[in-house]
Amino acid sequence: MSTRILTASALILLLAGAGPAAAQSGGPDAAEAARNQARAAKFHAGVDKAADLLENDPRLGKLTHEQRREAVQFVSGNLAFALLHEMGHAHIQEMGLPVLGREEDAADTFAAVRLLKVGGFAHDVLIAAAKGWFLAAERDEKESTRVPFYDEHGFDRQRAYNIICLMVGSDPDTFADLADHAKMPQERQETCAGDYSNAEWSWEQVLRPHVRTADQPRQKVTIVYGPAGGYPDVAAALRATGMLEILAEHETERYAWRRPFKFEARSCGQPDLHWDLSTQQVLVCYEMAADFGQLFRDYGLTNDVFKAQLSRERGDCSPARPAIKPK
Repeated sequence: MSTRILTASALILLLAGAGPAAAQSGGPDAAEAARNQARAAKFHAGVDKAADLLENDPRLGKLTHEQRREAVQFVSGNLAFALLHEMGHAHIQEMGLPVLGREEDAADTFAAVRLLKVGGFAHDVLIAAAKGWFLAAERDEKESTRVPFYDEHGFDRQRAYNIICLMVGSDPDTFADLADHAKMPQERQETCAGDYSNAEWSWEQVLRPHVRTADQPRQKVTIVYGPAGGYPDVAAALRATGMLEILAEHETERYAWRRPFKFEARSCGQPDLHWDLSTQQVLVCYEMAADFGQLFRDYGLTNDVFKAQLSRERGDCSPARPAIKPK
């Protein structure tokens, strides 16, 4: 069994929010950790099945069997981060949370903090997400896509660096090598601890009043898998992972939502994944997953993606160091 697929199975723990401390303690936390471990086994089987379903997908081109499994790892990590980003929007808008700064930045921070708080394999997902932003920037440059300076989102490389900064800020001993590899200056790394501390504390404070108590009923969440269009294999793979069900179950177990909401996956005609307050739903377009797969196929097979991206940006001509790969 591929190590990368085994680490991908840990996404269930990341989305569900089970931390190492919960597994080591008794009482409700231990029971929740046990449930999450069971879900992890189910999700592991789903990810493995998803890789098999995409074995003959022509959009991935002539990749080897192992490269296709790497593609599933990359797509799963980026989808997980994107879903948590959109749930950040959902928490902000549905729970009336204050936002100091741009909401898009806050949603990115929500996703990164949620992943980092659980430890363990969180860095695999976050590295996939950071890699995705670096690759997206490279694609835009090679395809001469104009950067919209007026956009509400940060620039792709900025978003990648922000993820890395929160990682090294949360645990310098673990993530310093990653930050060094990304050529983040030491003086910036030293300020990242404050960035992470502020982000983690702030999200904990604003979400605490919305944690569901034992006497509060769980809110209803509807999950719909709509028409697959030209992406039947992608639709089947997403359903096989159980990712939407996992996230929905955790959100309703953990938090008291004012109104029902929905996850809808379908073909949309273009890559998209967003929270819509007017319809109370997270829309997941199969084209988004397919786009992540094509991004990996076209730009992600090189072993020095981080070095290539960051050397060009900073004008560095020194020999490339080996790329950091997910363990």
